[in-house]
Amino acid sequence: MRYLSYIIWILCCVFLITACSSENQDKVNNSFSQDKVLQGTIIEFSEKGFTLKLTGESKKVAKTIRVGLGGECSLNGLQEGQQIKVWYDYIRESNPPQTRALKVEGEAGN
Repeated sequence: MRYLSYIIWILCCVFLITACSSENQDKVNNSFSQDKVLQGTIIEFSEKGFTLKLTGESKKVAKTIRVGLGGECSLNGLQEGQQIKVWYDYIRESNPPQTRALKVEGEAGN
């Protein structure tokens, strides 16, 4: 009986560990949904991306967000103070929030 309870306990632990795995969270969704677009102003650059001060409807997410570069995105042609649109995969809940850019586009007139 004791042996059976150990087996059940081990199976439960294995199930919990695999069910809570974050392996699939890092996969990038390469389809550019219009529902997953942030608009804002670049306020600073870092080695792996930039910080964006959100504007318009995007302010509902947060005041600022860190944006890492994913896929074929690059910092070429981007400047501090520039208004941009960012298509993203998902938002990681941290302070400030973080996301990965799938596509970055400067807005017309900037």
